[in-house]
Amino acid sequence: MTAKLRVLIVALASAAALMGVVPAAAIAAAPPTVNWAHGSQDDPGIVEVYASAEAGIEGLTAHIRSMTSGEEVATVTSFSLSSGTVHEGVYTADSRVQLDKFGIYRIDVDAIDTLGQRTSLQSAGSLVYVIQPSFSALSFDHTTITYSRRTVKVKGTLSGKWPTDGLVRPISGQPVEILSLFGPSVGVQTGSDGRFTGTVTLNKADDISAYFNIRSNDYGFAESESQHISVQPLRTRIAVKVTPGQVKAGEPVTISGQLTWNSPDGWQPLANRPFGLSECDEFEYCWGAVDDQPVTDAEGRFSITAVPHVTGYYQVGFSGKDENGQPDPFLPPVTSRAPVSVLQPAQFSDFTAARNESGQVVASGHLNFSNYTPGTIPVQIQYRASGTTSSWVTLATIENADWDGSGYGFSATVDQPAGGQWRAYYAGQARWFETAVSTKVLVSAAT
Repeated sequence: MTAKLRVLIVALASAAALMGVVPAAAIAAAPPTVNWAHGSQDDPGIVEVYASAEAGIEGLTAHIRSMTSGEEVATVTSFSLSSGTVHEGVYTADSRVQLDKFGIYRIDVDAIDTLGQRTSLQSAGSLVYVIQPSFSALSFDHTTITYSRRTVKVKGTLSGKWPTDGLVRPISGQPVEILSLFGPSVGVQTGSDGRFTGTVTLNKADDISAYFNIRSNDYGFAESESQHISVQPLRTRIAVKVTPGQVKAGEPVTISGQLTWNSPDGWQPLANRPFGLSECDEFEYCWGAVDDQPVTDAEGRFSITAVPHVTGYYQVGFSGKDENGQPDPFLPPVTSRAPVSVLQPAQFSDFTAARNESGQVVASGHLNFSNYTPGTIPVQIQYRASGTTSSWVTLATIENADWDGSGYGFSATVDQPAGGQWRAYYAGQARWFETAVSTKVLVSAAT
């Protein structure tokens, strides 16, 4: 390499190095971006602009223009960063816009970054330059309705923030609607102090609020917070009984009673009201309706015949519906129950008694059940001396008969040398199983 060539290379390298000291960021920085612009939510006379710039925002100008003609009616040039950073943030105008007329205006925005790059965005947003209304908290003479008192008096105040000066003043002589979710609205008018009073009539629990929207260029719209109005129901009750209270399996019973409500004039029958009737066991398991569509009569009474399946109870339920089957919020649901005992059948299918080679009496047999089986099955072996009508004497007890394929088998060997009659006896189970007695077997005296 010659000396001249080496000097040229060094010179080129030095030039490249000098070029590198020029700020690369300044050359590569993108121009500003205007995201949106509108009037402040808290103060409609103050303009807010959301803008970003890699080099940082240096200045903003908002042009307020007529929506129809595009004529510029105001210009805002002084903004302060209210949130975010100069690279991306929300800027709030340092002074409010002063316009001759209320209405909705277009906002165009010019943004300049620290490098002098400019971006202009037409229709960046709108300025809703109107009186911004708001409601004070509503007051109510009561928040619970009753059967006899279903009207609610509502009071409130409608005020507005003026965009020209940001002051809050009463809005007078304007219509306000008192709304409920399930009933019609009630129209009232504000007084000179912005206050209003209205009365609504409710037939169920509801939410009440006030609403203002006159669709004017002078005002925005507003809705108050809602207040829930609850219902204080009257009492209902069902008197129910089962006759007879105990039957054998397969025998019918009658479930009867009366549905009443505690009206303002005292307890009165609830006539022609649908109700439900179910059969339940003692373990709180209930199955299908006993009657598909039972209804009380003109005196609120009912009487239904049914065949109970198992010991438990009949449950009657009223869901609080009117004569047309629609919910009545003033009549609360109520249930009532009446017990019933169903004795399930038990029967000895066979019984034998005979002496063995040792002279003892061996008594055995089988006990069977039709529908249900008790948890334990004690069987007594009883004896009565020949030629007497004395009481039977229990000489042995099998604590629990076991299933052997033919029934619940039992067997006992008893020392009794005297002759007499023998039988097996099952005492049953209170409210659940019938008693059972086997056939009598005569066994002679031991020889």
